[in-house]
Amino acid sequence: MRRIILLLFVVLFPSVLSAQNGITAPSYLLMEMGNLEVVAGKNYREKLPPASTTKIMTTILALEKLKGDEEIIPDSKVTDIPRSKLNLIPGKKYLAGDLVKGVMVESANDAAYAVGTHIAGSEERFGVMMTDRARALGAYDTQFKNASGLTMPGHYTTCYDLAIILRHALSLERFPEIAGMKYFLFQNHAQSVRYKNHNRFLFCFDPAIAGKTGFTKASRHCYAGAFEKDGKVYILTLLGSRDLWGDAVRLLGSLYDKLPSDKDLRMAKSGAVHLVSHRQTKEKPQIHQSKKKTKKAKLGKKRRTAG
Repeated sequence: MRRIILLLFVVLFPSVLSAQNGITAPSYLLMEMGNLEVVAGKNYREKLPPASTTKIMTTILALEKLKGDEEIIPDSKVTDIPRSKLNLIPGKKYLAGDLVKGVMVESANDAAYAVGTHIAGSEERFGVMMTDRARALGAYDTQFKNASGLTMPGHYTTCYDLAIILRHALSLERFPEIAGMKYFLFQNHAQSVRYKNHNRFLFCFDPAIAGKTGFTKASRHCYAGAFEKDGKVYILTLLGSRDLWGDAVRLLGSLYDKLPSDKDLRMAKSGAVHLVSHRQTKEKPQIHQSKKKTKKAKLGKKRRTAG
């Protein structure tokens, strides 16, 4: 009875939930996927930058346009793409399927760029394709300018549109498997790197099916994820959060009694490990520290991150 009252309260007074539970995201939506019933929401029609949740649409087009066994050869511009990235090498051949996994698991901006330019010929044209596809799905308040989600004028979506886009993605045969991968092993030149998914819920919350995180300085933390309960699927989207995992847990508390703790979520933080070097196979595995070192090395370049 108490849970029923809570659910009714959330539906009728979602803004009160935000104020009482300290949700930092200015825009969020929790809805049941089948009938689009809103469980909780606030400002979910507001246009905001989506950061790397953009890559859900990139992946949709990749799965709809490519089989996965195509060879993609990045152009010289790929080296200038800011992190997160797979450090793709211009002129080298990569399988489309591997790059798509890198897009969703590592949130690789260079992989998103390579996939987009392969499909459309340029990232600008790919952005038009993304926008057209989004609006065909019913996401009318969305406009994409690039494949990665790096901040650009006129690149925006809403929590409602993002939920609609993820809803379609989940209907594609290969998407749930790719977006639900905990780890991705990528062979690049003389080394193999194991990347860990940025979606922490996959490691500490059994109802989690798939999802995509995002962050830039302009967009703050963004998220789109899917969760199962009693045979139904619920989609959670947040834009502009200052406490992503805290906000997500507070909102999911309207559906679940048992939720991951702060410690669980900290332990699930993403990272990458160098596993193999063909030239130095006897070396011990090394933790990939590029995130902190790269940030310090590139402070003067004013690059933005979408991850």
